[in-house]
Amino acid sequence: MSEGNANILQFAPFESFVSPTFWHKLAELKLDYDRLSDAERSVFGHYTNRKASGCLLEVDYSAYNSVAQPPKFSHAAAGTIYNKNTIEEFKALDKTALLGDEGKRLLADMKNGRVLNDASLLTRFFVLSFADLKSHSYYYWFAFPCPLTPTLKLHCDPLRLKDLPNSSRFVDAICVLPPEKQNYFILYANEEQKLWETRSLSNFDEQETQHYYYCFADPSEYENPAWLMRNFVAFLLQHCPNLVGQTLRFMGLRYDQQLQLDNSLIWQVSQADPCDYDQVQFVGWELNRNGKMGPRMVNMRDSMDPAKLAENVINLNLKLMKWRLVPDLNLEILAETKCLLFGAGTLGCAVSRNLLSWGFKHITLLDNGKVGYSNPVRQSLYTHADAVTGNRMKATTAASRLLEINPSTVSKGFVLEIPMPGHTIGESLRQQTEEHLKLIEEQVKSHDVIFLLTDSRESRWLPTLLGAAHQKIVINAALGFDSYLVMRHGSTREVVGDVIKEIAGLKCISGQQLGCYFCNDVTAPGNSLKDRTLDQQCTVTRPGVSNIAASYAVELLVALLQHPQRELAPAYYANSREQQKLDSQLPEGLLGILPHSIRGMLCNYENILPATQKFAQCIACSERVLDAYRKEGHAFLFKTFETAKYLEDLTGISEFKRLNSEIIDFDEDKFEFSDDEED
Repeated sequence: MSEGNANILQFAPFESFVSPTFWHKLAELKLDYDRLSDAERSVFGHYTNRKASGCLLEVDYSAYNSVAQPPKFSHAAAGTIYNKNTIEEFKALDKTALLGDEGKRLLADMKNGRVLNDASLLTRFFVLSFADLKSHSYYYWFAFPCPLTPTLKLHCDPLRLKDLPNSSRFVDAICVLPPEKQNYFILYANEEQKLWETRSLSNFDEQETQHYYYCFADPSEYENPAWLMRNFVAFLLQHCPNLVGQTLRFMGLRYDQQLQLDNSLIWQVSQADPCDYDQVQFVGWELNRNGKMGPRMVNMRDSMDPAKLAENVINLNLKLMKWRLVPDLNLEILAETKCLLFGAGTLGCAVSRNLLSWGFKHITLLDNGKVGYSNPVRQSLYTHADAVTGNRMKATTAASRLLEINPSTVSKGFVLEIPMPGHTIGESLRQQTEEHLKLIEEQVKSHDVIFLLTDSRESRWLPTLLGAAHQKIVINAALGFDSYLVMRHGSTREVVGDVIKEIAGLKCISGQQLGCYFCNDVTAPGNSLKDRTLDQQCTVTRPGVSNIAASYAVELLVALLQHPQRELAPAYYANSREQQKLDSQLPEGLLGILPHSIRGMLCNYENILPATQKFAQCIACSERVLDAYRKEGHAFLFKTFETAKYLEDLTGISEFKRLNSEIIDFDEDKFEFSDDEED
């Protein structure tokens, strides 16, 4: 270094230290709040002057708080983050102009007096960034703006505080000041009057500058002061131009591990020439790791917990929907909804995968089957290895496979038989059936949604009954060879106020009056598993039918949960003559219309959306059946398991069947007709 440069005070530039939590929080804010907005956001950093290492300014997740909350023994720094939407925008931004704009903000705070009330504004920084949320890569560039003022002349080597006369009086005066106020202040030292005291910047008195030490919390470990002293000097000379040319004493406070100030340094400097702040330029971009002007990049994939990483990636597609397409989409309600699936076969596997795709976290499966060799090609949660073992149960295997797919899923599987009407239970199986019934009832009570995905009609009766009794949302999916039915059951929840909106020309059924899977039947379910040939024992359908039905079932649930009335949402429909004219008038929820049922056929690739009302004598959801279950409990259920005719007699369906079978004879001669009628 030349002799001339030896008398010029050099500063230790700030180094950014970014906690991984800073990027995690940025990703969360970008996905959930900012979305497509690239507007600036205020942030806070902090630095410490206790046993400082390097000259660090740190940011972590607390940077985004509305109020600065620096850790103990640290001081706040005010900042701004400019997070761009694309890497092209990040690269193309005029960096010089951005630095100039931030520098002008700093000068404005100096001029309007904000610095006098909040000295942390002198430690200003900003971050230009781009977050690649798909790869978890973050491109960023820190800057610490500072006006390019004339150089400071250093009059002598730095002095240590412990070497000053009466150093203990200095320390005593400083320690009176609360730690959070020690970032920038003035120390008044008048040896003649034996007075040492601290003053805030707002109490600056130009007549007493010969007694002033301008103190600041110095995060530098080097002989040179930290970068922030440049702004402190600029503020003082701009606030009091008469200080230009005078020798000023700056004290950088440096605490050691024992909180002693002995190593604090004092620099005696002067600035010979004034600065034209209207024309001043600014410096402050941080050098990258190669010591060159340029941004840095960090990839957080390796530092993230694998389970958390998977959760973030899985939810990425869902959160992107809220950016442009569906801003009001409520993803939290999906993650909190608990789904109970009766059946872990072809439909159960497909529904489970679709639930995971929508961000559902709580999935429980009930099934008593084992994984067979024919299952893996149609049932996506099983493999050939599962079949080879010969003892893998579908329910537990599917639950563990869901955890493998998404570790944050709360999935359980229970192996049990679903008792069914008309399936007589012997005395030897009664205790086991009682235990299975208790488990099923417990699961229904603890879940919000029930999916009926079993392969027989009668196995859907008990879940339908329990869903109605406990006021749960029930979604049903059933398959034919090339057809499918997906429907939502009517709710038994009490209606508060008017939930029906009349629309001219359209018919409407309230959510409370919609029928269940059994409401269109005038017969109780019997034993459909008896005397079946091989093709009747298996679910024989075209392979694509199950995936279509499962997708519709989950989409229907999601649309229902997004509707303000949830399961009480009404179903509108038009008759066939009015269909073309009125379809466009069907009211839509957040994700479209909410039908009662969807009946589809692959033979002509057509869907129809019929709606049916509750049947007062339904063998599953009518008041007579629900009352009998509430009063008698398991005793009532065992009566139905013994014979399905019990349900027909209870609901009065038996009388319907008797009347339907009678042949009514009458003599036309006994009836009189008018002349018009005879014509």
